Amino acid sequence: MKTFSQYLEEKLILYGQGKRYGQIVFLAGGAGSGKGFAIKNFMQGELFKIRDVDEWKKAFQFLADTTSAYPEIRGLKLRNPKDVEKLHMFVKDKGIKSKTLDLLLKDVNTKHLPNIMFDITMKDATDISEALPKLLEVGYNPKNIHLTWVLTNYAVAIVNNRNRARIVPEDIMLLSHEGAAASMYKVIKGNLPRGLEGGVRVILNNRENSIPWIDPDTKEVMIDHKSGNIIIKDFTYLTFKKEGKSMGPEIDVKRQLLSWIAANVPKTTLTMDMVESDPEENK
Repeated sequence: MKTFSQYLEEKLILYGQGKRYGQIVFLAGGAGSGKGFAIKNFMQGELFKIRDVDEWKKAFQFLADTTSAYPEIRGLKLRNPKDVEKLHMFVKDKGIKSKTLDLLLKDVNTKHLPNIMFDITMKDATDISEALPKLLEVGYNPKNIHLTWVLTNYAVAIVNNRNRARIVPEDIMLLSHEGAAASMYKVIKGNLPRGLEGGVRVILNNRENSIPWIDPDTKEVMIDHKSGNIIIKDFTYLTFKKEGKSMGPEIDVKRQLLSWIAANVPKTTLTMDMVESDPEENK
């Protein structure tokens, strides 16, 4: 008989069948799409080193507010969109993403390459293209480099953004969501970043698509008391490309994905082709 923990594990996305070494995941999604929630509930996030630019921002702001370092960002209020943008540009100008990746990959054991998850918006191809050559150079296998898009309804993401401690300016929100959609649409049409040959998945991360466990006695949603998170029984995702396999999923998979895009991405000039696309055209 399967235990409760075994059943939960079966509902997770297992990159490289759950291997503890050698896996790279680019986790794409616009601001407020719930990538942090997805990492905790839909995949084995504890097996990965998570590269999240928001954590670097928090660290720099803490240093600025508690030491004499970085006076130019001291006292920023992260519910003020202008201050959020100022902190973003500060971190970007310092080239933190590239420098920290170089440090992480320096002198790595090629037999036990660390699992790394890149929390990105993927609003343009540089989020992946700048990192891939470095990853391949140290020995990561292209078949173990994966892409997962956390797709959330744009209206819901706007509400999520307004209710969190760090508010992203809404013009930046729009750019991140339509940019992520545009980049993923290129992938759907067959334009996969060179050197990325692992699985391509899309998680539909709306509340109604995540089913929690209900306590049979109390009828209440079950909570993991160690983490404080809701225990997820099931969630909605599809695999567009399997690890090491070529692109070109069945037409019903493509149709389902395009219907998700049409229902959830912001309706703009940039996304119009995606919303109105006929999957039969891209067989």
